[in-house]
Amino acid sequence: MSDFRVASRYAKAVFDLAIELKNVDRAYTDMLIVEHVCDQNRKLVILLKNPIVRYDYKLRILNKIFEKHLDKLTLKFFNLICRKNRANILPEVSRVFVELYHEYKGIVRADVTTAMEISAIIKKDFENIIAKATGKKVELESKVDESLIGGYILKLGDRQVDNSLKSKLNNLRRELKSRP
Repeated sequence: MSDFRVASRYAKAVFDLAIELKNVDRAYTDMLIVEHVCDQNRKLVILLKNPIVRYDYKLRILNKIFEKHLDKLTLKFFNLICRKNRANILPEVSRVFVELYHEYKGIVRADVTTAMEISAIIKKDFENIIAKATGKKVELESKVDESLIGGYILKLGDRQVDNSLKSKLNNLRRELKSRP
């Protein structure tokens, strides 16, 4: 079975348990922390994926890193996946859990990349447009990429709207090269 499918099953089980215990918001916060730490710490992910490292050592490392910051439910989950030799899927479990939470709460994540930092008003306009199109609450993350020159790239799930000046110039260049 693929790691994604296994991670999805574990994430769903933890999510269902968190709902049952009425602790879903706290579990969501915990999984955001885990996701962030895994994204920022490549060495931790390599350690978790290493089959030579014993499960009890992986569990001790996870407990040292997270015990002061996470709920007991999440720490018990770490214990379970380490004992089952599935610590390698922890980063994926956290990502799937966050997706399940967003689906449960009716939230959609979107990214907007612009050539310069956008103001709060423009960010709110993007959020309103996306909310109107999807009918869901929007969690918008803005990024800056100066190479875009102007315009924006909006990513929403697996869809992307590229309205950047860089893209338009590249399209124009290709069109002019293709003409005889």
